[in-house]
Amino acid sequence: MRTALGTGLPRLLWGKGSGMRKIFGGITRVLCTALAALLLLSGCNPDSGAAFLEVVYPSGYVRTDTTWDELTPVEGTGCRLRARKAADYDKTYHYNLQFLDETGKLLWELPDVGRPTMRGEAAEGGAAWICGEWWDTVHCNGYLNGHLSKSIVMLVDMMDGTVLFQAEAGENELYLTSRGSLCYFYKAGKPGREDASIYCRDIQDWETKETIYTFDYAVEPEIAGNHDSMRKARFILDGGFIKVVWESTDRVLTSKGTYQSVFSEKVSYEIPIPEAAQTGAVDIARTDSEMRFGRQA
Repeated sequence: MRTALGTGLPRLLWGKGSGMRKIFGGITRVLCTALAALLLLSGCNPDSGAAFLEVVYPSGYVRTDTTWDELTPVEGTGCRLRARKAADYDKTYHYNLQFLDETGKLLWELPDVGRPTMRGEAAEGGAAWICGEWWDTVHCNGYLNGHLSKSIVMLVDMMDGTVLFQAEAGENELYLTSRGSLCYFYKAGKPGREDASIYCRDIQDWETKETIYTFDYAVEPEIAGNHDSMRKARFILDGGFIKVVWESTDRVLTSKGTYQSVFSEKVSYEIPIPEAAQTGAVDIARTDSEMRFGRQA
């Protein structure tokens, strides 16, 4: 929703040198400053069905909108990822990707594919999956639904940095994890969560998307208890499953007699993810017996 400060302010008649001009000018500056702050903060305000996003790894590492790690762990290893501004950053805004071992020693560096928001996990054969993300959020470090511009997914040899595979994912395709040759993504529909799905791409046929599960929110009970409730989708990675948990905020009365917004789980379910493409429907293990809005691919 666009907000603009009206320009049709009444003209005040005051004499030359009057203090009213200074007072009115000061009030205008304060209003403009407050308005600018609100517009900047809107980049992290999940309204109209939008939601915060979280990816939770088996080690317990969590990537959220408030994660600002300089060193990002590569799940399943002791290595770390680091983004460094390229030599021509002032012109290109590019980052280099640095790969560090357990001791913090730089093993190798790839130009122009690093991002301040990256994730990594071990793959077979001494390789690692790395995903760099381009978010357009302002005051939070991404992970707000509807604000992901693109991603680059790579399979890289951890020893020497040889790129074994590299491809781009499109707008709002949130990379979740990889198993075998399959890379799994989540994408929400419009508005917010309607017609959202989890699907995979095979690195041997990247343009084809194989839907694993589709969320039919047309028959879902509203998970938000209040009109101003915030929503959060958590993707918990657990081996051959992705556990998807939807949360929303409730107003909780504190000991001080004031209300506080607290996230609580509303719906959760487990989705199996194969290592290779399969035909036929998958068996979804729902952890909420009242959940009836999902449909298998």
